[in-house]
Amino acid sequence: MKKQSTVINTSLFIIIGLFISLSISTAFAGEPALRCETTFSEKVLTIENNTIAFQEPHRTGRSISSVFNARTHKTQTGFNKTLYINGLKHKVHVQDLNNPNELNDFMAITSPKGHKMTYPINCEIL
Repeated sequence: MKKQSTVINTSLFIIIGLFISLSISTAFAGEPALRCETTFSEKVLTIENNTIAFQEPHRTGRSISSVFNARTHKTQTGFNKTLYINGLKHKVHVQDLNNPNELNDFMAITSPKGHKMTYPINCEIL
């Protein structure tokens, strides 16, 4: 009787361990890398995990991107990333990671005085 209850407890422990490891692996699954730009390419950015890199598209030759860490809030199908650069709050919103489009995705830049500029962004999966 003890052997049977030990086998049941062990198999139950293994099943719970597999369930927890599967939950953790799906929770930390990386989102795809995106390259986004505003309509007239004033801002070009690359989003990977919790970092956002801003490029300067009007510069000729090689240039170093500015890379910033962003606070991420995941939604059911997309995310919101918030970061502060030179006192300005930048919020990047992507509605659907599987189908990024310019109608639902945007970057909003807010000044310390509360003035807000919103730019539609066109993103593509890298």
